[in-house]
Amino acid sequence: MIERIKQADSQELIEIAAETRKKMVETVAKRGGHLASSLGTVELTIALLKVFDLPKDKIIWDVGHQAYAYKMLTDRWGNFDTLRTYGGISGFPKISESKYDFFGTGHGGTSISAGLGMREALRMRNDGAKVISVIGDGAITSGLALEAMNNVDRFGKNTITILNDNDMFISTSVGALSKWFSRKLSGQKYSAARNEIKQLISKLPPIFHGEKIVDIIRKTLNSSKSLLTPGILFEGFGYQYVGPIDGHNIEELVETLNDLKPNGEPVLLHIHTVKGKGYRFAEENPRKFHGIAPFEIETGEMKKPASPSFTGYLADYLPRLFRRHSNLVAITAAMPDGTGLWKLQEAFPSRVYDVGMSEGHAVTFASGLAAGGLRPVVAIYSTFLQRAFDNIVHDVALQNLPVTFLIDRAGLVGEDGATHHGLFDIAYCRMIPNMTVMAPRDESEMARMIEFSLSLKSPVAIRYPRGNGSGKRSSNRLTPLRECSGEIMAEGNSKTMIVSVGIMTVYAMEAAEKLKKEKIFPFVYDLKFIKPLPEDLFELIKQHGITHIVTVEDGIAAGGAGSALLEELSRRRIDSKCTILGVKDSFSTHGRQTELRTAEGIDAESIAGAVKNL
Repeated sequence: MIERIKQADSQELIEIAAETRKKMVETVAKRGGHLASSLGTVELTIALLKVFDLPKDKIIWDVGHQAYAYKMLTDRWGNFDTLRTYGGISGFPKISESKYDFFGTGHGGTSISAGLGMREALRMRNDGAKVISVIGDGAITSGLALEAMNNVDRFGKNTITILNDNDMFISTSVGALSKWFSRKLSGQKYSAARNEIKQLISKLPPIFHGEKIVDIIRKTLNSSKSLLTPGILFEGFGYQYVGPIDGHNIEELVETLNDLKPNGEPVLLHIHTVKGKGYRFAEENPRKFHGIAPFEIETGEMKKPASPSFTGYLADYLPRLFRRHSNLVAITAAMPDGTGLWKLQEAFPSRVYDVGMSEGHAVTFASGLAAGGLRPVVAIYSTFLQRAFDNIVHDVALQNLPVTFLIDRAGLVGEDGATHHGLFDIAYCRMIPNMTVMAPRDESEMARMIEFSLSLKSPVAIRYPRGNGSGKRSSNRLTPLRECSGEIMAEGNSKTMIVSVGIMTVYAMEAAEKLKKEKIFPFVYDLKFIKPLPEDLFELIKQHGITHIVTVEDGIAAGGAGSALLEELSRRRIDSKCTILGVKDSFSTHGRQTELRTAEGIDAESIAGAVKNL
């Protein structure tokens, strides 16, 4: 496809764009994925491949969910239908997948930093190749992006940063920078004004061309853009600012990029795009189509009604909780929809804070709220909360402030793969002093844990998975959760026990049913509390003379709940053999959650096998 693009004229490039969109929509309709953002970058992708010389020149995509067209048009058109499937291509750029994926992405704000580093490495080899960083969907406002831009003046020669401005984050824009980008004279309206002035100049009589009046008009047009758009900010960082231009006009994109290509100074090209461009339902509802399950192309509706999920349950439960506790506030980092805060935001807009793509700030902001006497609830995906680890340690736990962390998408998330799996939250939370760590097996347990967290005067982390729950709904009055106590799910008559963490209790019970058929009856114990470990667990081990224990968790085994149990068994001088089932020193891959649990050896069959081996 690259060679075809190189040789194509403007009309054929438009045809390639239409073909790309059609295949993209058809594939995501079957597989699910990040559609709206990628639909918005089709023309940009084609223009980049037309102008630059890959793989000599390097393109780095921020976040990665803008890159479907790039995947298709480099070397993956033929297998794009395997997108996000086990053994198929990843939903995000991945170095091991293609020579055209120069940097793996999945978290926002990384492209400028990575681009500067890559360009510096090329400079040290006397390689004059260009490095192009494409940043958008609100990532430009992340702290990491701003830190990187602070170094552009020093390391940014032969780099181009393309700001894909679609007036949105994943959900909607927040913050001062996003408001600046949305000013009336930015984006398409500024481009229209600019084009009108160009046309005016072209209509001047020939006698004026080359005269000072035309030069003055041109210079005024170019200099005024810094005042009327965010250009003055970027020029302060050391960029030459160009734009904004229409990100769907291939001819203008190609012309502009060709002009910028020989420029050795750092350049920021500001383009304006429409999220969901070319597919009506995605244009009308880009939030829904940012990341969507399989859907019907003709109607835009998901093929199957969404089953109850932990996040969906949370969306219904939190408004009830907030009505009962006036000191509660909630914080999200640009994802009120993804973390289930949208209904709460509608019901209590003054008590829900969306701080943008700034996880570190979200946590420290919460610590300030807590120090001021409020009770903050911080809802962030497990994989994104990793970015705020120091803030959790230094600003929350060290000061023992009562912040409740709702860690969504914990464990194996499925098709989004390695960049989005929440494998490390048990390990990175368990090691922090003053932190209580819990994991519910179902939605009702999650609500009970949140209620319990409010009784503590210290930080609490509650981790729960992506996807379907049990469908079990709680009443308005929840049974209080006993402090630091687990639950026996199955009484055994052997000296073997399965200790399960959170959602893995469901699979532990399935394993117990399989083992019954072979006349093996282990105890099944739902841990609930990962830190501190429940005292009644050790009482049960002693009472029943448990000699063999299998622990199972949907996270990294190193430093996880199984490790915690082993440490405590050793400290108490309890001589029980222990097998830890979890993800073994791996980032895991992408695929359906059922496939990944089997691959990682934490499905019901693997649990039963581990018990039999003991």
